[in-house]
Amino acid sequence: MPARSACVSCLTAGFLSLPSTPLVAADILSAVVRYQAPAYTVSFEAVLDAHHKHVRRLVTDYENLIDLSPTVVHSDVISSTPDGHSRVKLVLRPCFLIVLCKRIIKVTDSSVSGHGDVIHVTVPAVSDFHQAREQLSITPDANDTERTRVSYRGYLVPKFSVPPIIGPWIIRRQIINELTVTARRVESLAQLM
Repeated sequence: MPARSACVSCLTAGFLSLPSTPLVAADILSAVVRYQAPAYTVSFEAVLDAHHKHVRRLVTDYENLIDLSPTVVHSDVISSTPDGHSRVKLVLRPCFLIVLCKRIIKVTDSSVSGHGDVIHVTVPAVSDFHQAREQLSITPDANDTERTRVSYRGYLVPKFSVPPIIGPWIIRRQIINELTVTARRVESLAQLM
């Protein structure tokens, strides 16, 4: 059985938590979060010191998300099809400013595109998001095929609100922190495989 792992949604699912100390340091190339009410647009790119096959295995193992994100408290595959489509449920408990914590449900339809990108589309009727689409590209790094380039793009429209003025700033900061922590945990677990 491979090391415990996580899905792409995990890369953003716990996007509001404070990070814990990582065991290794992934090379974060870029991390940008833009807010234009009511949506957050996220772009994140990193190079991990781990083989892309191991990274892909971790991020598509939807049963074991807790090990990669400090905010994921439960993950479950609700259903799956023989062609690789899965409906995944995440229960998140992110904390704002350490003391304000919130329970968030995120249900996604998850699949792999013809180009190998992992795609997650949130099901709004059973999620705390009006809309969310996430795409993760996992490829060997051009400079070293034993390393992995991870590129994440997300568009998130939450149903929950945060305090005006500082709210978007806090969420942007926490999205970047969470993605960084998750990338480092993926790297650490992939190295053990």
